[in-house]
Amino acid sequence: MIKEIKALTFNTLVYGAGHILARIVTFLLLPLYTNVFNPNDYGVISLAYTFMGFMSVVLHYGLDAALLKRYVQSGVSEKTGYLTSAWFSFLVTSIGFGLLITLLRSWLGPIILGSTDHRLMTLVGWIIAMDVMWSIPQLIFRAEEKPYIYITNSLLNVLGSLTLNLLFVLKLGMGIYGVLLSNFIVSGSLFLLTLPAILKRIKLSAISVLAWKKMMRFGLPFLPSGIFAMIMELADRYILKEMTDLTTVGIYSAGYKLGMLMMLIVMGFNMGWQPFFLKVGGTNEQKPLFARITTYVLAILGFIWIILLVWVDDIVRIQLGSITVYNVAYWSSTNIVPWIALGYVFHGLYLLQLPGVFQQEKSIWVASTRAIGALSNVGLNVYLIPYYGAIGAAIATCVSFMVMAVILFSVNRTLYPIAYEWSRLLRIAILMIAVYLLHDVSSHDLFVKVMLTLFYPIGLTMVGFLNHSERTWIRRSLNVWPEQSN
Repeated sequence: MIKEIKALTFNTLVYGAGHILARIVTFLLLPLYTNVFNPNDYGVISLAYTFMGFMSVVLHYGLDAALLKRYVQSGVSEKTGYLTSAWFSFLVTSIGFGLLITLLRSWLGPIILGSTDHRLMTLVGWIIAMDVMWSIPQLIFRAEEKPYIYITNSLLNVLGSLTLNLLFVLKLGMGIYGVLLSNFIVSGSLFLLTLPAILKRIKLSAISVLAWKKMMRFGLPFLPSGIFAMIMELADRYILKEMTDLTTVGIYSAGYKLGMLMMLIVMGFNMGWQPFFLKVGGTNEQKPLFARITTYVLAILGFIWIILLVWVDDIVRIQLGSITVYNVAYWSSTNIVPWIALGYVFHGLYLLQLPGVFQQEKSIWVASTRAIGALSNVGLNVYLIPYYGAIGAAIATCVSFMVMAVILFSVNRTLYPIAYEWSRLLRIAILMIAVYLLHDVSSHDLFVKVMLTLFYPIGLTMVGFLNHSERTWIRRSLNVWPEQSN
């Protein structure tokens, strides 16, 4: 078990780091955006990113998940057929989407972005198309366990986006257009950079309608599930826009970005998790391994959640020269961060339960659980926002992720039951609740924050969370009590 967990840890660190690098650029640019743009303009930018995230899922239409599964589990000749068929499918749909958005830009711009600048909508359409195309070689690099290429491309994405944003927005004063233009240039460049890797692995003669249909039978349910997932993550912005205004959307989005630090970690883990459980298989012998991994992952996510809960107000006030990480106009957004971050803890719990669905090829349950989660998210947003505003939207997001995790657990009791380490999971939950309550009633001076942060890891040790083998492994790793030689 230790060997498998070490392998998962390595893959998670490598591919998770690549995923985090690809997404962290939006976090690194927050000081720029929140100090250059007013909340109304930042609302337009957040709606653009919201739409890009949603349509990226649509344009993958579940074929990426199916390609990963078939590519990992197939021989060399079959790999070529699956990749060739999938890649040309993505090429046709991505170019078609970019052209469609260009033709309809004057109509779509005011609806999707709340802006009449038609250039913005055109850029958004082609950014999405390019992002889909360069994500496919990244998926193949994961499947082939080529971490250095994967990391390099992710790093180029970050450095290119940062450099061009600073040039276009800060130096040239190009505003929102500069933000999107920098994204388009970077995405297009990465598509061209990764294209040779794809061309080396595909053959026109290997295009197979049969292989494409085989992948789509498994992957197609991931399309509605992906759409439902995006509805869960993004609908709150549009509902807030309709029920409040762009300023509220901008402030809420700034807080949501901080809560999404948990999402980056969860999805980074998933980058290593999916190939891992596909390779080890889904036999009954693997169930204790999956249960142990669940315990470890939730323990780590619990600690990260506590760090965000305790320190988020200090994070946004960090001084960077003459500015702060967040402009003072956005400081009120931090009250939603614990709810958003907790929602992504539940999302992590959901992802941990996916081995059964993949191994049994019952992807319809992914779509079903996400559909219920999306419906609950929209319903709760509509109900809570009039009473609680932005905090109501954050609570709706958290509860809907919890509903999704609970439903998939209920499904797996029949489909792929796992005996989880319930007593250890209960200790994690109790300590998280305890820290939340203590934080709510205590003063927020530095000493108290440090004590609250340490309360969780010390508490886990004190309540007997670690078993004997884990304590022994930790002692040996830290060399606290070296063994005496005879």
